[in-house]
Amino acid sequence: MANPAQVCPLCKATIDPALGSANEVRFSAGANGSRAKLWARVCQYAQERGGCINSNPSLRSEPNPTDFYGEAPPIELNP
Repeated sequence: MANPAQVCPLCKATIDPALGSANEVRFSAGANGSRAKLWARVCQYAQERGGCINSNPSLRSEPNPTDFYGEAPPIELNP
């Protein structure tokens, strides 16, 4: 029997293994993603509060550089 979808009590993302590893996470906004992307963008910061459903490293791959949010472009201000 497949694992049922779970909703994280911290970030409200839904993890549904039935969708396949690349698209198993439904974020509150935007496209579906992987557990690695969820970890890179949310879980690594929120796990200290407890209750994170994506804290098991054996269930996710290593995040790719594109899984993290990029640096904001520099803003030039005129003096």
